[in-house]
Amino acid sequence: MLPSEYERMLKEEIWGCFKHIGIPIETVMSLPIQDRRFFIMKHNYEQEGIRRSSSKQDGVYQNNGNLNAYAEKEQISSKLRGRR
Repeated sequence: MLPSEYERMLKEEIWGCFKHIGIPIETVMSLPIQDRRFFIMKHNYEQEGIRRSSSKQDGVYQNNGNLNAYAEKEQISSKLRGRR
C-alpha cells in the first residue's frame, strides 16, 4: 500500500495527464514515472509560454493550465470541504 500523500500526488499526475494533456488513461497508466513527469514538465513549460505571450498582449494574467497549480487548488478545496 502506498503512503496516502504519495498516492494522492500520483493520482493528481495521472488525472492531469489524462484531463489536461489528453493522453489516453490506458497509456498514462503504462508510462514510466520519468516519462509521465517529462510530459507534465513540457506541458507546464508550454502553458507558461502561452500565458506570458497572452499577458503581454492583454496585460491581464490568465489561467496557465499548470498542473501543479491545479493540484494545489484541488488540495485546498478538499481541505475546505473537510472542515464542513
